[in-house]
Amino acid sequence: MPLYELECTSCGYRFEEIQGYNDSAQCPRCGALAKRLISVVNHSFGWTFSEASHERFGKDEVVRNI
Repeated sequence: MPLYELECTSCGYRFEEIQGYNDSAQCPRCGALAKRLISVVNHSFGWTFSEASHERFGKDEVVRNI
């Protein structure tokens, strides 16, 4: 199950919780309903663009960084 970032609709407390897609969450501080937040996810899959590729706008050169 995924880790979700949540925010309480009553007190504004932010927390993380592992839960299923259809599960609802309650705030651990006040017990009110919490809503899911949209989080930024960084996936590089072990590949990055080299400095040389940014200097030559025509061709992208990939360097493995694992």
